[in-house]
Amino acid sequence: MTEKAERLIPAVALSLVFCAVVYFFVYLQFISPVLYEVDGYYHVAVSNLIKASGPHYDFPWTQFSVFKYMYSDKDFLFHLSIVPFLYLSKDLVMAGKFALVFYNILFFLSFIFILRKYLPDILVAFFLMLPILSSTFTIYSLWLRPAVLANILTIFCIYFLIKKRFLWAFILSLLYSLAHISFFMVIAFAFICEAVRFVFYKETCAKNLWAVVLGSLAGCLMHPNFPNNLVSIYLNAVLTPYYASTKQGFDFGVELYSSSAKSLFFDNFNVFLSLAIIFYSLLFRRVKASFPTIVWWSCASVYFALSFISDRNFYQTNVLLFIFMASFTGDWLKGRPWAQAWPALSLFIGCYAVAASLFFTLNMRTVENTVTRDASRNMAYEDTARWMARNIPAGETIYHASWSDSPYFMCLNPKNTYINCLDPIYMYYPYPKVYKIYQDLKSGRVKNPHRLIKELFGASYGFVRRGLGLYSFVKNDPKNFKILYENNWGLIFKILN
Repeated sequence: MTEKAERLIPAVALSLVFCAVVYFFVYLQFISPVLYEVDGYYHVAVSNLIKASGPHYDFPWTQFSVFKYMYSDKDFLFHLSIVPFLYLSKDLVMAGKFALVFYNILFFLSFIFILRKYLPDILVAFFLMLPILSSTFTIYSLWLRPAVLANILTIFCIYFLIKKRFLWAFILSLLYSLAHISFFMVIAFAFICEAVRFVFYKETCAKNLWAVVLGSLAGCLMHPNFPNNLVSIYLNAVLTPYYASTKQGFDFGVELYSSSAKSLFFDNFNVFLSLAIIFYSLLFRRVKASFPTIVWWSCASVYFALSFISDRNFYQTNVLLFIFMASFTGDWLKGRPWAQAWPALSLFIGCYAVAASLFFTLNMRTVENTVTRDASRNMAYEDTARWMARNIPAGETIYHASWSDSPYFMCLNPKNTYINCLDPIYMYYPYPKVYKIYQDLKSGRVKNPHRLIKELFGASYGFVRRGLGLYSFVKNDPKNFKILYENNWGLIFKILN
């Protein structure tokens, strides 16, 4: 192979794979006109608030939530970054899709940047495909969530910590604390990095530690909702994991819990296959892992361990683990040209090809089922919210039986107020007794529910999904409930008398 071909082939391969990966996510994103997950509607609604009012604004929509009197935008930087896309389309949902595509492209460009620090381009092209073999990673990449921005900030921060670029670590930590509630993980990763550095070199970089601690602290103090953001950190980083782990009856999302071992393996077979290949290389190839490799492994292992407690951590695991594997592969190459090492590399690539032929179709079926299910649900919610916007008077409080109903309504019918938003902890923390009643109403364990909805929650209108206990009450009590609108997901009612 000529020298020119050795340079050209990797560049072309990397460009083609990058375009293919971007097309893959764009195609999945635009086969449906809706966002695929509930949180995306909340994020777009808040971004629209920032567009209208600037960074200092009240949260006007919830009546029984900590947001009513102590609002904090825990994803402020993420919401701010969505604002420019709101000028591209008057349709908030479409603007959200544009923002999501932008973040997918930004993530994969960042991923390529880090991978190229350890691998030649031909292998970067191969590694770029590995995360999408996981249905967990693919599904999370289709959701408009700040976790994508958090991943970008995380991998750059770890890289600069390894390089002792503490000024960049400070800036990234500051931005992270304004972008996502998991910013404290960077502080943990800084201590991990310096512990590994001490084992390798018998030295530490104290400036790294000060950089991430002071950066995170500065971000918290600079937050436009300070000091309310400290309460938000407590609710999300302390109380939510605690109540989810103790299973005290809160209606949290299923992602806070762990799936079966079979599901974890099938949905993330690329992670387990990669670990098997690495263990093989350690045992039989005698590869000596470098300092960066051990740091990436140590950081990835934190999320890998957490993945067996909460499914959503496999999203971060996919990202960090493949950077670790890229660094490990770079250790194995030891500066050799990729063409020289190709015979051995082709064996490992063949293993992925065989595994992908067995599992990728199954995983894509999982992605397809999830997309179809979410699209059907969210179309019904959008239909409901738009009916409310046309037919319910402005200023009315609309009761909804589940906390996850309101983000759709806030986004597409912002002229009314609702009960709660986001996780149930936001309602339980300030109103524990009311939350218990709220749960009993939803389950149909309360007699004369129309009285509580009217007198306790101050609502004359409401929405309830099919299959809930309250739904049967509404359907079977025409004396007290008037059904105004119904679709295949739920119904809107008005309380009579």
